[in-house]
Amino acid sequence: MFSFDNSPTVYWFIGYLLAGFVIFASQYESVPKRAYLAAGIILLIFMRIPVVVFNRELNVDESQMLSHAITLFQDPVYWRSVDGTTIGPLDNYLLVVPKLLGFRIDYTSGRFMGLLCVAGAWLLLCAALKNWFGTTAARRISIVPLLFLAFTQEVDFIHYSSEQLPVFLLAFCVFQLSRLDPKTAPTASGLYWLGLAAGAVPFGKLQAAPLAIVLVLGAFAGLFQRFKRYGELKSVLALVLGGLTVPLFFLAFTLSFGVFDDLIDFYILGNAIYAGGATFADIPAQFYKIVALSTDFQLFTLALIIPMLIGLVRIVRLNLPGKMNFHVPFTILFLLLASIYAVTKSGNAFIHYLNFCIIPWTLLAAYGLSAVGGWSLVFPAVMVLWFGGNDALHFMKERRLNAFDSVEKTALRESPVVTEILKRREEGDYMIVWGWNCSYYVEAQLAEGTAENHSERSIFAHPMREVYRKRYMSDLERTKPAFVADAVGRNSLWVQDKKTQGIESYPELNQYIRNHYTLLGEYDDVRLYVRNDRVARH
Repeated sequence: MFSFDNSPTVYWFIGYLLAGFVIFASQYESVPKRAYLAAGIILLIFMRIPVVVFNRELNVDESQMLSHAITLFQDPVYWRSVDGTTIGPLDNYLLVVPKLLGFRIDYTSGRFMGLLCVAGAWLLLCAALKNWFGTTAARRISIVPLLFLAFTQEVDFIHYSSEQLPVFLLAFCVFQLSRLDPKTAPTASGLYWLGLAAGAVPFGKLQAAPLAIVLVLGAFAGLFQRFKRYGELKSVLALVLGGLTVPLFFLAFTLSFGVFDDLIDFYILGNAIYAGGATFADIPAQFYKIVALSTDFQLFTLALIIPMLIGLVRIVRLNLPGKMNFHVPFTILFLLLASIYAVTKSGNAFIHYLNFCIIPWTLLAAYGLSAVGGWSLVFPAVMVLWFGGNDALHFMKERRLNAFDSVEKTALRESPVVTEILKRREEGDYMIVWGWNCSYYVEAQLAEGTAENHSERSIFAHPMREVYRKRYMSDLERTKPAFVADAVGRNSLWVQDKKTQGIESYPELNQYIRNHYTLLGEYDDVRLYVRNDRVARH
């Protein structure tokens, strides 16, 4: 596979030339709409290729979800073989698709699937903007999130994250909502698909559920106005049926495979514990804290701040452009508030949560654009000057344009402990990693022997720790993993105290390992145990 060094100057130059054409196309309707959209997608993919081919972990969530996908390919029953904790099943099943097509599940395939979600979400957003605000406004506003997503090199916006698929589903909901024409009766099929996508969002990430609820309520508000005019109960029923489709599917799925209790305990209740971080009073400070961590998102906000503020004033004054119905501006406003709530509720300052804000920010800016439409070129200019200026500065100081040097990094790396595992692995093997380093699963391409592939919830004290530990031991009996790696130490996230957090800290697990496994050795601060019968064969 081709690779990129730190300073692919010709490549970056072509990228900025392409950006110039896309900006031109966004301002002048003489360029066909399809040409603008095609050029925008090409720009997005072109500037993302360097990070896609960089086959290394950028965020621990990537390895967590990729190892889940590797496991699901071997045992596809979610909540039996895999527990994504705060991450829903759809995000993980999506990563299995490349394997079904003959590719390996790794960081490159994962980021490619994420890029497809980002590109699809942008196209759907463009269509929604056109339906609500017209072609001119759609082009002049959609160019700003496009430039942000294409040129940012902040890790949280370019790694495969658990927000990318839910954002795509939310964009689809926004698009379907924008198709509710106030002059005609709504189509039952469009409302069904809106409901289905909204119902699927919590199974991508529960954190995104408030945004889906806002969009469904917006659809009901629009239908209420039309119901008086058209009296079509079937439209309401279509929306409700669509919203129930995915939840009912997973209800039947979990009951059929006997994992319904796991869905309740580990997805609903487990998420409730995780999401107990922030109160409503904490939201402003928490949101400011997260935004302060991302300079690129700050510039994205700055580029749109004037039309956003104008849009906010117009909504408060109920200034409806054209024949727009009242539910649209209030849907946009509450969608923005829901995105801030989703970003802050967990109490964790993770930048990738800000992916939920991109669509609401853009919609609000579009609502206020007409007042400053003559200055619309300024908005993308702010983005290009920021990214171009940063690139020029880094090039002059460090001869660096590309933050992700992929020379000799397009293939998976092989950690010392993984090297030893690969000498002994057999088809269908499982392994477990005690601690938190899911990259070992990805490097070894081995399924996880316990549903939760990092064990911090079995280590730290919390109300459900004994429930997690009981499942951990049950999973060991079910999968009988060939390898056990005690990664607690310098290569483990959060859990690094060997004395109080290593395998010995959990007596039942420690005894099980002593009875059934042999210590092979310590490799780069990771103790590797091999099942006794496997030692005899090698």
